[in-house]
Amino acid sequence: MTRWPVLVLYQAGRAMARSLALELAGHIAYTALLAIFPFLIFLAALSGFLGSGAESLATVEDAVNLLPGDVARTLLPVIREVLTSRDSGLLTLGLLGALWVASNCIDALRIALNSAYGFDEPRPWWRVKLSSLGAIVIGAVVFLVLSVVVVLGPVIWDGLLWLLPLSDSDHWAFGALRYGVAAVVLLGGLLALHCWLPGRRLALEALLPGVLVTALLWLGAASLFSFYVANLGNYTATYGSLGGVIITLVFFYISAVLFIFGAEVNAALLRRQGRMGRKKPVSG
Repeated sequence: MTRWPVLVLYQAGRAMARSLALELAGHIAYTALLAIFPFLIFLAALSGFLGSGAESLATVEDAVNLLPGDVARTLLPVIREVLTSRDSGLLTLGLLGALWVASNCIDALRIALNSAYGFDEPRPWWRVKLSSLGAIVIGAVVFLVLSVVVVLGPVIWDGLLWLLPLSDSDHWAFGALRYGVAAVVLLGGLLALHCWLPGRRLALEALLPGVLVTALLWLGAASLFSFYVANLGNYTATYGSLGGVIITLVFFYISAVLFIFGAEVNAALLRRQGRMGRKKPVSG
């Protein structure tokens, strides 16, 4: 009985090997690289309209700094340039185009989840696309809410200092609490993708194991990838000035593989419980 978690992980890995999961991960990585800057254009326009541009920039920078160093160094200069732009043209057709391009990454995630869970897509294409566009808008709003949290965090701490005799150790605990909230938001985002995107709805308790597996493996993979790039990998010698872009694309690919693996873990658990049929392997 105690071996069943290992068996579930093995079954999830075997299901990935027998499907097009790795090819789909490459598609997700490519669309993510294409989508990240259009998403930031949309975020810059929205934050500029709401008057919270500096706060949203701080939030995005905090999020990017969680990535491996070389990936962050590649993305941050362009992110700062995009998010500090105040071109009024971003609020016209260019913004709609950016929103459409950014939604392609959500479409890729949906395809991967439907494949992992063995679901068909019963909804018409326009409803699917609207849900992808809605996911981008909701994601931008979440970023703006997080930006408010980033700004209000020190204000809240100063208020607590005025009310209570707190020490430096309490300040450390308060900072840990803020990062804990960020981790909960990350898990909530993954859970929302698994819940909202596939062609069928699954119970939250059925989705949580794979989401936790993805989050834990992603944290470990980010650390290992940073160590590899810093000590073993030499992408600049191979790709020249494109080394930073290639590093970013490889990391997106690894993240996509772990995202799909989490879905496969959920599917393996559901099959083990008799709540899902066996998935047919892809031949060819």
